[in-house]
Amino acid sequence: MKDLNTYAEIVLTKGLALKPQEDLLINAPLEAAPFVEALTEVAYREFNSGTVHVNWQASALSKLKVKYGSDHVLGDVPNYVLARFDTAIKRQAALLNIVSHIPNLMGDVDPERMKKAAEQTTPKTRPFEQKMYQDLKWCAVAYPNAEWAKLIYPKLSEEDALKNLEEAIHHFMHLDEKDPLAHWDTVIEQVEKRRDLLNKKQYKALRFRSKETQLDVPLIEDHIWLGGRTPHKQGAYMQHLPSERLFTAPHKYGTNGTAQISEPLLLRGKLIRPFTVTFTDGKPTNVLAQDKQLVERLLNIDEGAGYLGKVALVDRRNKIAALGTKFFHTLFDENASTHLAFGHGHSLTLKDGRKLNREGLTERGLNQSRFHLDFAIGTPEMKIYGIKEDDEEELIMDKGHFVNDFA
Repeated sequence: MKDLNTYAEIVLTKGLALKPQEDLLINAPLEAAPFVEALTEVAYREFNSGTVHVNWQASALSKLKVKYGSDHVLGDVPNYVLARFDTAIKRQAALLNIVSHIPNLMGDVDPERMKKAAEQTTPKTRPFEQKMYQDLKWCAVAYPNAEWAKLIYPKLSEEDALKNLEEAIHHFMHLDEKDPLAHWDTVIEQVEKRRDLLNKKQYKALRFRSKETQLDVPLIEDHIWLGGRTPHKQGAYMQHLPSERLFTAPHKYGTNGTAQISEPLLLRGKLIRPFTVTFTDGKPTNVLAQDKQLVERLLNIDEGAGYLGKVALVDRRNKIAALGTKFFHTLFDENASTHLAFGHGHSLTLKDGRKLNREGLTERGLNQSRFHLDFAIGTPEMKIYGIKEDDEEELIMDKGHFVNDFA
């Protein structure tokens, strides 16, 4: 991939707002070694950073542990792993997650073993991970690999598919602009302008209307719209790059109506075609899908899996949406269309959400689950309304674009 140094500069400047002598912790797949080298060089040379530490990840090794490990191994989280988390928190390191998707990695692994591993390890790691993502600056970015590229471009050779994915990431990260860093300022400014207006409006609900979708989604009282930069004492940062979406917290028990998932989903290696789900008081009560059993099984992983944890608005006038390509990864696909998410809701979407424990968040109406799945509902003809306290409708989006004061 070309222009890795510029890519690294964008990530460290716009993504992490890295400061002099601030540690940088990178979680990286082996495939991303050239990018990690560029990031490390730029961090030390241009930012005068603190120590750069890399947690190398090999997805195949994680799979082998779940597939063949003994029951003891499945639930084992060594103290040195937890100590690594704890050290990052104490040193207030900036955290970078590099995503390089491996399709269908766990496709031949027994789902019960995957469930057992999650149930045994999550209680040990969750307190550290929650604190990291609440207290530290963090950002997720993408790096291409051949398997992911072939999933996106199945008709191309592996070489050409990889080249296409590299060019797409280059394009989405605005590396093809004359001044990429300045262009990022313009993009972020537009997103934050809309975010601030939505927070000022404090709609009590959103209404989605199209031929396929007739859905009302109440929002939690004192909800917060997120998008653009997240405030932090060490400088405002971006949680994802690229990022064009604005999202907030639907009330767990409020959603009513029918929504059509407008884009296919890749679930455990299987491509699920668009399907329809009906909600009653927040709970999915009817699923119309060719793979109904698989969908229903996923929505019953735990008590909160089938309820909504996120609602997100996306203006289709962005580079990802304009390309019209399905990338089979949230980092890109969530920027292509207005969407919802089954499962876990983010505490930052509530006023004072950081101060609440799991029970407190649930009492406020924020869904809690170990499951999270984004799904697109936006279509070119959809209208989206904000519902005011007096039940008056106010048009927010039409034909995939923000309108009126939001334009």
